[in-house]
Amino acid sequence: MMPDGRTRILLVDDNVDFTRVTAEYLGIQPDMEVVGIAHDGVEGLEMAARISPDLILLDLIMPHLDGIGVIEHLRHASIPNRPCVIVLTAVGQEAVVSRMIAAGADYYIMKPFDFGVLTDRIRRFTSVPPDSARPEIYVTSLLHEMGIPAHLLGHAYLRDAILMALDEGQVSGNVTRVIYPTIAASRGATPSRVERAMRHAIEIAWSRGDIDTLNGIFGHTVDAEKGRPTNSAFIARVADKIRLDMLARS
Repeated sequence: MMPDGRTRILLVDDNVDFTRVTAEYLGIQPDMEVVGIAHDGVEGLEMAARISPDLILLDLIMPHLDGIGVIEHLRHASIPNRPCVIVLTAVGQEAVVSRMIAAGADYYIMKPFDFGVLTDRIRRFTSVPPDSARPEIYVTSLLHEMGIPAHLLGHAYLRDAILMALDEGQVSGNVTRVIYPTIAASRGATPSRVERAMRHAIEIAWSRGDIDTLNGIFGHTVDAEKGRPTNSAFIARVADKIRLDMLARS
């Protein structure tokens, strides 16, 4: 970050008009600064190595090197303090999204999007003080420990839902009415697809995940006959665990 606490952002997108408008909007945010703009993947990688941004806003389809290629190169490159990567894409096919997440994207937002949502996500991923645990990283790590691989769409949806629960503090009654529609709108999906993907991810955890980790988190809160918890019970329990762990560390 800048000495004044502003997040240093690199824009990588081949749409010149889009980068101009986005840079103008981010430029008026008091806690953000666009420190570079690149219009293809190769230029984006070169610029990232040179300026070490805090966060990269990355298009998926670009000349010379696409967004997934950029993410893969970043994962193996010797760039100090690897930047967060938020992909901005109009491509919502499940296979493409799975590849993007598996490659190492921290988040993705479907185009077109609301700039208020974008700035909220940027702050969520970069504004946590360095001496405290970042909830996003903790959630991702915990889902992985439970046996939910990052390339599953359900992994991304559950992470969004758990972070929403951490912010709002209440899950019961909100999953169908609020959480599914909100995630669907930001991810370019439908509420029913979000629900099914979450359920599939939880089923994978219960059939293939680490038993000790699951027991440590859920204990006897899961109905023995039904096996896995409902989506809402899973989200609420994981959010409660993270909240308690973070309080214990503060």
